[in-house]
Amino acid sequence: MYRDVYEVCRNMEKVMGMFSEELREMDRNTVQYMIDEMQATIDAQSAALEEEKKRREEEKKKYEEEMQELIAAQTAALDKAMKRIEELERKNGSESAK
Repeated sequence: MYRDVYEVCRNMEKVMGMFSEELREMDRNTVQYMIDEMQATIDAQSAALEEEKKRREEEKKKYEEEMQELIAAQTAALDKAMKRIEELERKNGSESAK
């Protein structure tokens, strides 16, 4: 075994080749890890954006419903005011005729 180790050490080219191969493997693993980390970040950001989009859509829907209720209330108030004006005009017209 020591003889094998000695022979390997004597053959520096073989040793450097082993290290080079290990470094290439580490580089591939590092690149894959970085890609996985970026994908996780992208997925998290996509989920956050989707959640924000849903929240904004719900707010918009609520706002539109509130505006419709306000419009309905104002329309009812306007109708009531117009009827009152008509009543007063009729009353005023009938008093003028006397």
